[in-house]
Amino acid sequence: MKTYVLFLLTIFSISVSAQTVWVADNNFNAPTGTNVFSTIQAAVNAASAGDIVQVQPSPNTYGNVSINKQLTLMGIGFNVDKDIPLQSNMGNITLTNNIDNTSDADGTIIKGLNFKYLYPAVNTGPSYLLQNILVKNCQIQYIYNNGGSPIDGFEVRDCYITSLIGSYGIYFILKATNVIIRNNLLLFGIIFNSTNPGSNIITNNIIYGGIHVVADGTNTIITNNNFIASSGGDSGFKSRLRDCIVTNNIFYGSTPSISTGGTTSSNFQRNVFTNNLVFSTGDDTMPPTGGGAGNSGTGNITGVSPSFTNVPLLNTWSSGYDFTLQGGSAAINAGSDGTDIGISGGSYPFPTTNLVLKTTAAPVIQILNTSTIINPGDNLPVRIKANSN
Repeated sequence: MKTYVLFLLTIFSISVSAQTVWVADNNFNAPTGTNVFSTIQAAVNAASAGDIVQVQPSPNTYGNVSINKQLTLMGIGFNVDKDIPLQSNMGNITLTNNIDNTSDADGTIIKGLNFKYLYPAVNTGPSYLLQNILVKNCQIQYIYNNGGSPIDGFEVRDCYITSLIGSYGIYFILKATNVIIRNNLLLFGIIFNSTNPGSNIITNNIIYGGIHVVADGTNTIITNNNFIASSGGDSGFKSRLRDCIVTNNIFYGSTPSISTGGTTSSNFQRNVFTNNLVFSTGDDTMPPTGGGAGNSGTGNITGVSPSFTNVPLLNTWSSGYDFTLQGGSAAINAGSDGTDIGISGGSYPFPTTNLVLKTTAAPVIQILNTSTIINPGDNLPVRIKANSN
């Protein structure tokens, strides 16, 4: 007896409210059907705007995909809590428009995938405005807006972003407005280019190692993040921080000033630092000392440990680290809004579990046990453990 279980128990060729589910499945025992394809691009090409494309877990890596219509592209998640914990692995995702600019990827949702690079707002046809993109529960190497078209409305949440390229995991070159980057683990950091800066929020992230944020422009809010240094000299901000609101963050070994030009640079100006906690950075003064013009701040806590449960200073990343604040921590309820300083406070507090231990976003069958020998006429005993997430 051969049993094939899809991670969402998909019934092919079903349409609900005119929304069709298409499947990319390159497993050796993949089912056949009019809605099943061996590559993601073939499934995307067959889909209509508003449809769902499921990428089945597989030991094989899927190819790249280019999307020029509104779709939901979904896999099983980046940390799979089930028997045979395969991921939905693929190459690069490009969000673009078609050649005559009558369709683009506005409103696309990408979730539960393990992929290399995301290229949003690439031009196939004329320049356009890419809007309302959601990326969640993915493992990603790099998000890079390479200068194609501007972006308005782009949310990245609950992701594990691992890139070492250029020391940044998220890079917006052109105008990017209403961007929310929240509840992620970023190894390295984020750039918002100085050209036409917009109203963006970087909140409740673990930003680990190396250099972290470049931001330039009024209304960039950097709040409730944990900036964690992996070695001495790591800086919270790389080469530019101007006209930003920096509030309720923990700087843990990570100096809260720019690493290029220092705090005397004209690239470090008019920032407001409030209710941050700074510990063991080499210069725990807040706002950071130096000649940068117009930096100010109040309510900061300096030279006091946040008392994490298990996060050693100046060490490489480990999924075993526990950022829970111990009882008596100076960061508890010390934020400007009365919640915790760091990732457990603010508008998007982290769950009690570590981000990397988070399970898949999709409902899954965690365990499926059946008898190996079934005699004719016997019942089939089955034990199933499921997680609805």
